[in-house]
Amino acid sequence: MSFSLKSLPRCLRLLSARLWPAAASAEQKKKTLAAGAFLAVFLIALTAYLIGGRERMHCVIFFPETAAEELSGEPRSIYRQDTLSANIQALVNEMVLGPMDIRHANMFPRTTRVRSVFVRDGAAYIDFSEEVIFLGSENKTSFEELMSAVNRTVLFNFHTISRIVITIGGQEPGSPPYRPKKQ
Repeated sequence: MSFSLKSLPRCLRLLSARLWPAAASAEQKKKTLAAGAFLAVFLIALTAYLIGGRERMHCVIFFPETAAEELSGEPRSIYRQDTLSANIQALVNEMVLGPMDIRHANMFPRTTRVRSVFVRDGAAYIDFSEEVIFLGSENKTSFEELMSAVNRTVLFNFHTISRIVITIGGQEPGSPPYRPKKQ
């Protein structure tokens, strides 16, 4: 049996005659049509998810414990990005959001943002917004502990990174601010 586009209407008439006998009511036809449409949409969505779904990467984020003053790892699963810099930024953004485990303490002020991340020659440069230095009463960790946790988290999860440079608003903490000379 061969199939062509000219025979498509005939095939559809035969199929509808099988699905909806002459005695079938309009209500039965509507139910069958709705079920078929739902099934088609479900199969399309399932196929798109299985084929085009983004891959996740499993990471460990280090937070201070509330009962002790040491860092403890918390497993997370985040979407894998296109570049190493974007993967590091996604990980640090998860860190800024805070822990999911109640035994861990949040380190970052709520308004902190990761402004940019880039990688050069095995070093990751992470720039935070200025709010990160205003820890406030909601955070019990020091700025040094916060930076130590960022270092440990990034180095633990990305073995190709050998050094972390953290800047705040484009300036390294503790170094004199950069001011261009007037000409």
